[in-house]
Amino acid sequence: MSSRTTAALALVIAGWTTVVGAASANDTLAQAKELYASAAYDEALAVLDRLQSAASVTETTSITEYRVYCLLALDRRDEARKDIEGILHDNPQYVPPDDQASPRIQSVFRDVRRQALPKIVLERYAIAKASFERKDPKAGPQFDSVLTLLDDPDVQASPALSDLRTIVTAFRDLTKAMAQTPAATVARPLDTGASISQAPTPAEDPRPSDAPRIYTSADPDVAPPIARTQRIPPWIPAARAIAAQDFHGTLELLIDETGAVMSSTMRTSAHPAYNQLLLRATREWKFMPARRQGVPVRYLKIVEIHLKPPA
Repeated sequence: MSSRTTAALALVIAGWTTVVGAASANDTLAQAKELYASAAYDEALAVLDRLQSAASVTETTSITEYRVYCLLALDRRDEARKDIEGILHDNPQYVPPDDQASPRIQSVFRDVRRQALPKIVLERYAIAKASFERKDPKAGPQFDSVLTLLDDPDVQASPALSDLRTIVTAFRDLTKAMAQTPAATVARPLDTGASISQAPTPAEDPRPSDAPRIYTSADPDVAPPIARTQRIPPWIPAARAIAAQDFHGTLELLIDETGAVMSSTMRTSAHPAYNQLLLRATREWKFMPARRQGVPVRYLKIVEIHLKPPA
């Protein structure tokens, strides 16, 4: 090949590279949407992929949702589902707009959302719990965010999360109490309601820096405490009308490393006449302590209370 031919070829390649670079620089989300609307799905994906590498945080969701539309149109469902999960991790409340997504696309989003949200809730609870252990003030808003997610119908349908609301509420309330009384006389941990824990003692911080971590049923690597002595007081209603009804409540126990009940709280009242009987009874309850890797640990236990009409 002559030097003249080589030079000409180099100019052609350089010119082609310049054109491609200019085209990439001119990529816009509007262009990708037009390609999607015209059923040019592969071309739209190419534009979206180039945009995604340099997108700002505010643009990422819009770019990803159109990637999902294109991938589903090309029947690349596994890739689409991964992108949907990515959107939900950033914004668990996200649903695609009705005027953009077809009923088929909406159905896929709902299916992925039902599967992904319970896992996202547990991940966000773990983040909030870690903030709590560090005494990070972000813990309160993070627990609030988890409680908001627990109201979602797609989460409420998950039986694995049935106890988590009570646990998250307890930690959220404790976080708020600590923030409101940083240098005042405070009650023992989780002593936030009708409680039988010991009298408050002065402290500069309700939870010292070396306070043991509190585990719950949401920690899969922890064996929960087992009751050794747990006498339940009988339910003897005073009025006939009350005796014919069922009552439900939630008891919250903080059990230490020896299996003793540090504090007890009626998170949800069963019945005013019974609550105090039950709380007094918990003073005598003993447990085999919860264990993590064989080591006794502090544990927040939730006990559901059901008062039935006498036989």
